Amino acid sequence: MILDRAEQQFRLLTIHNMIWALAMSLVGGFVGAHLLQMGFSVAQTLCIYALLLAARCGVRLAVLPIVRRIGVQSALLLGAIVTSLQFLPLIYVNHPVGLTIWVALISLGECIYWPIYHAANATCGGNGRRGRQIALRQIGNTAISLFGPVGGGLLLTHCGPSPAFSLATALCLVSIVPLRRLRRIDLGPVPTVRQSVYGIDHSALAAFAADGWISAGCGIAWPLILFTAVGASYEAMGSASSAASLAGSLAGFGCGVAIDRGHRGALTRWVTAGLLLGIALRATASWAPWAAIGANILGAVVGGLYCPMLMSTIYDKAKQSGSAYRFHLAIEAGWDMGALLGCFAAALVVWSGAPVTLAVLPSALGLAVINRCLRPRGQGITTTAGMALAGAG
Repeated sequence: MILDRAEQQFRLLTIHNMIWALAMSLVGGFVGAHLLQMGFSVAQTLCIYALLLAARCGVRLAVLPIVRRIGVQSALLLGAIVTSLQFLPLIYVNHPVGLTIWVALISLGECIYWPIYHAANATCGGNGRRGRQIALRQIGNTAISLFGPVGGGLLLTHCGPSPAFSLATALCLVSIVPLRRLRRIDLGPVPTVRQSVYGIDHSALAAFAADGWISAGCGIAWPLILFTAVGASYEAMGSASSAASLAGSLAGFGCGVAIDRGHRGALTRWVTAGLLLGIALRATASWAPWAAIGANILGAVVGGLYCPMLMSTIYDKAKQSGSAYRFHLAIEAGWDMGALLGCFAAALVVWSGAPVTLAVLPSALGLAVINRCLRPRGQGITTTAGMALAGAG
């Protein structure tokens, strides 16, 4: 079977993604738990994440001269290398210097890496196969999702953070090898700072900002809650995360196939209802550990449906824009702002003295925006007249 160039490029990106996902599944889901173990409270941890997101917002436009000077291919490698080093400072995150270095590495590396990575996926994928491509990638990560969190929990419990974070760093660096084999990808011109704020697709920006707001509760606050609900045990959290990830991957595959068959409209209604139910169950899961685990699994199943729908919509719009890098640079700034505000909202709930599980409730406010933005054209989704982003996760 002879693959076209775009499909070859997409497969290299998928190989990179799978190795990267292995590193992240080992320790990525335990970062918040590690901060709790280092003595930070739930509210303080949420504020640390808000600080990180604020730093990303500040750095995002500052990296444009770097990307313009070295080109998007080299910038993708640079961003991946810098981001790969994020786990090592976590060993000393209870010290101000360690915390500062961690925030600096993530904010710099991710501001370079993610817009280019998403833009490359948007450009190389598609052609009527977008849903399947995203879903098959999730299926490819199923084994990783099943064993990664369990392995990470065991490593953190029995060996400590240093070996676990060092292994994750090594895997991230190995994942860069496929990126070196990528041929040139046309992601459009790198915009100036002024150009990057004009011609934004408002629908995509709103969708990503709402996704960031929802992720603050369901993706940042909830793992902290789950960790405390299972007795602050890395092993128990790893097992719960593995079961949830497996369920989410299988759901994502089915969703991707359904998208390509034209069922996006019906799926949008079900996914919105599922997201609302998942938030409600998380918010009331404090009375028993198994209730939190059950809510976690349901949330992963709904997330497995939601992610292909969101990203297939975003990737298609990025590809149609004619300048995928500029497109993703703009909308990911929206994600940062949504997540930043969502983290503060969750922290305020915790500081109010309410049960900690209620920190996920503000996420529900983003569902109306997501429901509107995910509808197929003709059913409520609109794009701005300036979608021709003469330039561009």
